[in-house]
Amino acid sequence: MNATAWTLGVMIALLAAINAVAWGYAIREVGDPQLSLSFLLKLIFNKWFILAMAVAFTAAILSYAILREMGVLAGRFFLSLQIVAAVLATTLILGECLTPREWIGVLLIIIGVVLIGRW
Repeated sequence: MNATAWTLGVMIALLAAINAVAWGYAIREVGDPQLSLSFLLKLIFNKWFILAMAVAFTAAILSYAILREMGVLAGRFFLSLQIVAAVLATTLILGECLTPREWIGVLLIIIGVVLIGRW
């Protein structure tokens, strides 16, 4: 696998981290979801929600390049680095706590991506 795929993968993972943090702040500002027009307007015009949507769209577009190069199966597995980035960002920035089982999951994802990235 070439350096372009790794570079794109890291960029997408960083975007996923930004997305997770933006969602966390949006939820804190907007509050509990409600099925009302006022809630939807409050959400849609929230700066964190707008950032989360923009970052998710950008990551989706960049993901296409990885899927095109690696194929859907290997590409989707490689893109699971997004999960690791989101977990680490929410832990470090939003102060969420992880259980040992979740840390093991993060480690397994990293090992899997490294193994797939070597072929």
